[in-house]
Amino acid sequence: MRFRAVRPTQVGKVDAIIVPLFAGAQPPAWLSRATRSAIARLVKEEQGVTRLYGINTLHEEPRVVIVGAGKPGQLDAERARNIASAGVRALWRASVRKVAIVVAADSIGEERAVAAMVEGAIYAMWRPEVYRTREEERRLPNIDQVLVVTEKAAGLQSAIDRGVATGEATNAARSMANEPANRMTPTHLAEAARELAKEAGVRIEVLDADKCRALGMGSYLSVAQGSHEPPRFIVMRHRGRSGSGYDLGLVGKGITFDSGGISIKPADNMHHMKADMTGAASVVAALAAIGKLGLKVNVIGIAPCTENLPGGGATKPGDVFTAMSGRTVEVTNTDAEGRLVLVDGITYAQREGAKRVVDVATLTGAIAVGLGEHFSGLFGKPDAFVEFVRATASAVGDRMWPMPLT
Repeated sequence: MRFRAVRPTQVGKVDAIIVPLFAGAQPPAWLSRATRSAIARLVKEEQGVTRLYGINTLHEEPRVVIVGAGKPGQLDAERARNIASAGVRALWRASVRKVAIVVAADSIGEERAVAAMVEGAIYAMWRPEVYRTREEERRLPNIDQVLVVTEKAAGLQSAIDRGVATGEATNAARSMANEPANRMTPTHLAEAARELAKEAGVRIEVLDADKCRALGMGSYLSVAQGSHEPPRFIVMRHRGRSGSGYDLGLVGKGITFDSGGISIKPADNMHHMKADMTGAASVVAALAAIGKLGLKVNVIGIAPCTENLPGGGATKPGDVFTAMSGRTVEVTNTDAEGRLVLVDGITYAQREGAKRVVDVATLTGAIAVGLGEHFSGLFGKPDAFVEFVRATASAVGDRMWPMPLT
């Protein structure tokens, strides 16, 4: 899907126009008189037309999709992203290829709004039903060109590039996490990481069990003992500046299927454990986005990947292992495998010279009990860095709640 910023006078012939409409606002003056009149009638007849993300469609030529944008002054990046997603999803069943999206900048500015709406449009071009038997149940829309319409079209290409890079990276992570565990083994995840790294110009190295053993990763390898699928320790490197070391290390938990091991989980909902590698998928995708954007920082991304299964060689409660750091670890519950793989990943990042480390993991179910489904728990130190991570995440719509370490 290609994106281009244009002024209203440059829109030309399109198949559909997505128009965000704030409560009490008038439609853009550059739309045809007939279209503006039709929108005005809708607003008068259906007061809910401007409700947040509400959809109304005018089946004209071109088709017009009106998306409720809520109240003026309340727009943020997340809302702008969701507005674009709602508009594109409304066109899934329509035979459209070229679409114009009117930028809803409100109080966040053109650049942030454009980047967010490009992201949102890309999000809407992904769906999880990739293995449905009926083709129509997995078909994606045919949209291949999107015009981002704004009066200040000049100078917005970098915002578009940022939206494309982050949007495509997010969809890549979603696709990896959505794959069934028999199609997303540690080896498959490493192959996916290689492809993304090649596209982004990021260096990648994949360590096998022998190399990890030579480095003393007894904690990580203890989790892999019960599976016949070989573990893969993925290391991605982006160097955007001269000098040694890394400004940031990202470490993602990569359990491609988590049965709990000998301390086996209940059968209910265990099929969701195919997504216990979402931390690794996020780190791999993040490094791809960083590489594509050419950020002027040095970043190392690490994804320790393995399955956690019961088996003849599996770790038993009470077993003791030595981590890469030299510390010994007694395992009393094999379903605590996330911290066992992360600890060696974090040690590796530290030894490579990472000044700050952020680990990302589906860890643990208890955090959802404490914070619900819409916040991630944020643990760390020093406090200033924790607040920097929280504020940065909040600016792009990721909700995090700082939690105590003790």
